[in-house]
Amino acid sequence: MDFYDLAGIDWWSTQCFYHALAYLGREGLIICYPTGPYVCLGLHDDLDQEIDRAYCEAHGLPLLRRETGGGVVYLDRNQIFFQLVLRRDNPALPLRRQRLYERFLQPAIRACRFYGLPAELRAPADITVGGCKCSGNAAGDIGECVAYVGNILLDFDFDLMCRLLRVPGPDFRACLRAAMRRYLTTLADWLSVPPSHLQLSTALAAGFAEEFGPLNRRRPDEELEAEAERLRGRLTGRSWLSLPGHRRRERRIKIAEGVYLVEQGGARGENGALLLEEGGVADRADCPDLLADEELPPSYNAGDRRPDALPVEA
Repeated sequence: MDFYDLAGIDWWSTQCFYHALAYLGREGLIICYPTGPYVCLGLHDDLDQEIDRAYCEAHGLPLLRRETGGGVVYLDRNQIFFQLVLRRDNPALPLRRQRLYERFLQPAIRACRFYGLPAELRAPADITVGGCKCSGNAAGDIGECVAYVGNILLDFDFDLMCRLLRVPGPDFRACLRAAMRRYLTTLADWLSVPPSHLQLSTALAAGFAEEFGPLNRRRPDEELEAEAERLRGRLTGRSWLSLPGHRRRERRIKIAEGVYLVEQGGARGENGALLLEEGGVADRADCPDLLADEELPPSYNAGDRRPDALPVEA
């Protein structure tokens, strides 16, 4: 399989290169991270319902809509992305494509475990450490291919993520931040010295080679670069960003697999009840509790697993 270890690249390139592979009908693995921050919508998100566009414009946060599922995400250099593109006729794709997550996420799970973190798969597509989500993942049909995309959080700006989303009011925003801090975690929460992008890329590449076979290292060729540039105009264009998405009468934001913050029952000009829904059960009293005991996840002693313990090459 072709492997593009792109390291730090322009924000739009982190999404456009895997789209370009898919539209060209070319299989491959990409590992990269953005050198600048941006906001990325999922295929079915509604821009006006989800995003505070004035805030993003005022703070220079560019927008892009990808062709895979999942919700709105804030992305920056404190994350590393791994993106796998397979043709639809590839025998590695099971009839139930959801099942491929089990293989696709193994390299990231093993990379976290290398550092002593108790990483686990939470079906269908979350990786958790200590019960908290540290990796968000999605998939989608693009051209004649299927793209599986994921990330690992080295660190995360919870305040900025909560600010760029359109929410009913300050109480919702405060509860949203508290809920994110309870149910999300990063490598920086667990390790005094998190691994570098290079070390994580090396570990991920080794894991993908073990799961999918030998990797053929390549650089983007002219055809791939031209297609990525063409897709940049489309995926960041006003008409594509403004496509109508799924709208709900209630404001509902996914925090992690099975966990949502919801506002229900608000009349015009009035705030509704804030509910934290977990496993299909909503608890109105849980939101004040979140604010009362908001705290960082417990630190984790990774023993003698040091960042410099990873091999230099995959």
